[in-house]
Amino acid sequence: MEEQGRNKIKTLRFSISVDEKLQKVALKSGLTKLDFFIAMVDYFFKSKKDPRDLNDEVLKKEINKKTDNIIGFIKTQEEELLRPMKKDGERMIAAQGKIINFFNENIIKHNDEQKAASKIQSSNIGKIAEYLQKLDTSQYDKKALKAKFSDLLEYYIKSREQISGFSKQAEKDELASHVRQQVKNL
Repeated sequence: MEEQGRNKIKTLRFSISVDEKLQKVALKSGLTKLDFFIAMVDYFFKSKKDPRDLNDEVLKKEINKKTDNIIGFIKTQEEELLRPMKKDGERMIAAQGKIINFFNENIIKHNDEQKAASKIQSSNIGKIAEYLQKLDTSQYDKKALKAKFSDLLEYYIKSREQISGFSKQAEKDELASHVRQQVKNL
């Protein structure tokens, strides 16, 4: 093959079967045989791969080495981070369960007791208010009764003074009977 330009031209000889293979792969790549050959040399030069290693054993070893490193890293992370986080999570869940149980056993029970006590207090306050209202009514009734009794007493005194010593006993009895009836009506 010949290379044009500033570099010196070299020739390379190979069999017709190799030439046919070169032609096929060059056409698949859309290159001329010379451009494909140049690209092939650049590829092996840059990648430092051995063109005789058809199964890419070096590449497989390198990939396995990297895979082992990644697996080792993941295992380390699992040991150092994931398992402790899982244990901490389990402890937190257990602690929250205890808090919920305590709350259910004590706080809710206490709240129920407070509701019952509040209900009793409310009932008692209602009874006290009712009693105070009755007491107030009784005070009013007592004042009214005193006023009526005072009026009745004044009527009796006035009427008795009007009856003279010479009055009949029947009039005196009638006045006493009338006053007694009025006191009963109070």
